[in-house]
Parts: sequence; structure tokens; C-alpha cells
Amino acid sequence: MHIILNPTSNQPIYEQIIYEVKRRVLQGVVVAGDQVPSVREMSSQLTVNPNTVSKAYKELEREGIFVTYRGKGTFIAEDVLELVKEKEVGHLKEQAEALFVKAMQAGMTKEELKQWIEEFFKEEGRESDD
Repeated sequence: MHIILNPTSNQPIYEQIIYEVKRRVLQGVVVAGDQVPSVREMSSQLTVNPNTVSKAYKELEREGIFVTYRGKGTFIAEDVLELVKEKEVGHLKEQAEALFVKAMQAGMTKEELKQWIEEFFKEEGRESDD
């Protein structure tokens, strides 16, 4: 699993690791059943403190993305893609709600917001579903 960290980011390294793992899952690079490098291996690859990697791994396990089997190692959970997608959609919904509130406070109309969405779909080369 190849993870890219940004040492100049304000985001803590362990959060970057979590984000990168989830991104790899959504991209299909990492799939259910894949073995994850040990904490030592990953910390060596990333040249970060093993405690930082351990913190990320514990959070990923708590979220159900990683599963650890004693004596065998850590693996990507079976239902990982659905789990990550569900969490991402939930997070996006929260962001959309916050944007909606700000748009309403700024006096935007429902039609103006719909127009934005239509434009975003067109920019991505897709037509929206009406």
C-alpha cells in the first residue's frame, strides 16, 4: 500500500494516513482481504514514528476498515468499500447541509443552488439526473 504524506500540511500525520487508506479503498487500489503492512513496516516506509502509524491503525480498526487477527496480521475488512462509501457520503451530507445553511443566509434561492449543481455536473462531463 503506497501512501503519500504531506509534511507541510496542517493535518496531523496519523489523519493523513487514515485519509490515504480510505482514498485507496475508494480508488479500488486496496480491496477487502488485502494484508496491511505492519506498523513497523509502514513507519519505515513513511519515515514516521511507529506510534503515529499505530494511532492511525487503531482508528482504522475502530472504524471497521482494518481487522487484526492475532498471529496473522492486519487486513482490510470484508465490507470495506461499502463502509468507506457510507462514511464518505455521510460526511458529504454534513458538508452539503452546512453549505445550504450558508447559501440561505446569503439569500440564494433553490433555483440558484440547482443551477450550481447542474454546472458542476457539466464540468465533470456528466449530465445530472433530474
